[in-house]
Amino acid sequence: MATLRFIRPQVLQLCFGLALIILVQTYPVGAQDITLVKTRINDEISLLVPDRFIPMGPQDIRSKFISYREPLAGFTSEDRSTDLVINVSKTPWSNQDMELLKDFYENNIRNLFDEVTFHQNELQDINGRDYAVFEFSSTVSGDPNSLRNKTPVYDYRYVLYTVDDFNVYVFTFYCPARSKDLWQPTAHQIMSGIEFK
Repeated sequence: MATLRFIRPQVLQLCFGLALIILVQTYPVGAQDITLVKTRINDEISLLVPDRFIPMGPQDIRSKFISYREPLAGFTSEDRSTDLVINVSKTPWSNQDMELLKDFYENNIRNLFDEVTFHQNELQDINGRDYAVFEFSSTVSGDPNSLRNKTPVYDYRYVLYTVDDFNVYVFTFYCPARSKDLWQPTAHQIMSGIEFK
């Protein structure tokens, strides 16, 4: 009986310690601390950016983008895991071609990833402008023969496309799938706050 009295407090401490570890690992630290700041991208565009994000430097851009064209603007979290990027490119399409543009980019998205689950896939009016809206979770399968990408990559993305004066503007919010629950509400706020003059 004397042994049981000593075991019980130790078991209780162990259970309390395990519960604390589980709580700390599953609770999204900082979820309530995300503050958005209105940021002017150029003379035409402004949007909300998380205050803890920093502008992407040349090294960030080189490591994340294969394209020869730099983005119009890019912001990243301090740990470089979550990004907000704005791209622009010339197009023959006008804003009258939004349905065609949506179908074209939907096919591109499906071809870029091994698996895509759309949360939103539609045309929307946001602040008086038409957008093709794609919110999705994606998987790129790993390649066991690759030196770099052996394991699958799971992502969450919220992407908007719009046309202005024969330019396609692409707004992309990206984070790893494991951070989706933390960032999804913020991504919605960012995308609903995009303003063109």
